[in-house]
Amino acid sequence: MPQDDPPVWKVASVVSFYMAVALVMVMVNKWVLTKTSLPLTFLFLQLSIAVLLLLLSSLSSPTLFHIPRLCRKTLLALAPLCLVNLIGLIFNIYCLQLVDASYFQVARGLTLPITVLLTSFTSGEKPTNQILISCFFVTYGFTYSFIPLPWISNEKAVEETPMLGMLLGMACAMMIAIHAILVKNALKVVDGKMLDLAYWQNLLSAIGLIPFILLSGEIGGVERLIKGEEGDLRAFIIGSGVTGIVGFLICIAGLLSIKVTSPVTHMFSAAVRSVLQTILGVYLFHDVFNTNRIMSIILIILGGLLYTWHKARSQVKPTPPDVAKEPLLSDQTIDLEKGLSEERS
Repeated sequence: MPQDDPPVWKVASVVSFYMAVALVMVMVNKWVLTKTSLPLTFLFLQLSIAVLLLLLSSLSSPTLFHIPRLCRKTLLALAPLCLVNLIGLIFNIYCLQLVDASYFQVARGLTLPITVLLTSFTSGEKPTNQILISCFFVTYGFTYSFIPLPWISNEKAVEETPMLGMLLGMACAMMIAIHAILVKNALKVVDGKMLDLAYWQNLLSAIGLIPFILLSGEIGGVERLIKGEEGDLRAFIIGSGVTGIVGFLICIAGLLSIKVTSPVTHMFSAAVRSVLQTILGVYLFHDVFNTNRIMSIILIILGGLLYTWHKARSQVKPTPPDVAKEPLLSDQTIDLEKGLSEERS
């Protein structure tokens, strides 16, 4: 947090805005995916609309965003990040297509443990016992629906969600974790300008999606959708427009979050968002809501809160220079990075 803390109303407004656009993104994505079977084309349109809105913002408000120049050196420097981002988005959209909206956060629940593991591996810093305990809660929350404690729940561990959906969620979590590491160097390439990075990620990811769309055979599906032979064209068009706009707003919300909120504040808002996402999933899509799922969500939220509380507390104390540079990885970091090109969701 900055030295002069912003007023409560401003923090509440930014957090509410970020929470709202993130929830809309997931719910509208899920709605469209239940109406059509063109996830990659849908994702391509989202990214393209977000790029278009960034271009329009550069024309209407050059002080907010100016179209950056792309040279060969910059392209090569951003290529690894954009590739990881693209693969993560593909895993993300297919995961959301397979799992319930209320369970989506559980499917990607291993993001924190994997991020901690990779950060420890790349930096050589051994995670503390408190961090390991936090990761244990998150990991157990992820596996709870498959291996429930018999004295807590008598419900069967089967048919909670497709195994493929959970595997895609794990793969997505891996990509988010790798992205969290690569984004630090990528920000240096664009002089710390988040909107510049968002622009290049969205643009290059949209271009990179084209071969996947061709290979997946979705072109034929688009033709059938337009002819009215398959899917809901109206839902597809509305959903693409809404999520494209929301993807742009997530970039703005992420910038505001960095300036106004602290990681702890954002972590608590993420916990509230998880609860709201569960309620909306049950209400809008009639998702299954049982003891196993409740416990999974609670364990993952608890692990995330413990992790953020420990990291925030440790940063208050005087630390050696190398430890002080250790990144504070929270839902704010994770959501913002996905929001740069989302998520999506």
